[in-house]
Amino acid sequence: MPPSRRAPPGAPPGAESRLPAAWALFWLLAGAISLADLLAIPHADFRSAHGTEFIILYTVRCALPFFVIAFSASALAALWPGRGTRWLLANRRYIGLAFAFGMAWHLSFVAYSFWTFGKQLNTLVIVLDLIGLAFLAAMTLTSFRWCARHLSVANWRRLHKSGVYAIWLLTVYIYQYGARHDHHPLDIAALSVLLAAWLLRIAAWTRKRLARRAAP
Repeated sequence: MPPSRRAPPGAPPGAESRLPAAWALFWLLAGAISLADLLAIPHADFRSAHGTEFIILYTVRCALPFFVIAFSASALAALWPGRGTRWLLANRRYIGLAFAFGMAWHLSFVAYSFWTFGKQLNTLVIVLDLIGLAFLAAMTLTSFRWCARHLSVANWRRLHKSGVYAIWLLTVYIYQYGARHDHHPLDIAALSVLLAAWLLRIAAWTRKRLARRAAP
């Protein structure tokens, strides 16, 4: 998600690109997520847990693309170096923060459902949400220098690598369940994209490893 501390928060990434970057990019993405979520609210029935489930699932689907992009950024830059992938990698932190923003919408509706209707949601889903929330909160906080300075570079990297893979595994588990049992096209598509993103990381890791072995 966020880039290494060697690229300090607040640095102006992607200077060679005319695309929005840094906090301008974050606020643009956050605005798009908010607009999409607000447009869906009239279609949710907040009078029942089942009716609220629509907006809970919808907000995850709105946030998921930003996780996939942040998860894949380093692999894309390694496999296809260029201006576009350099911009993507430089702005990975802000794309990851946009994902966290989108998940804040999701978790607010989960909290509403739990508070209003009690424990109507699937227990396993709630547990997975809490695990994902813990990692997401830790990664979000340590994306800012005032918090990241309390960690060594090695521990910062361990936290973020563990966190992105934990969130990836949680989302894969949730979407593979929907793909296998409900055969929902969106669940199948999301699962396919998540697996493709993982394969990209494997391919990038393999290329780097082979390059190191070939080096004199």
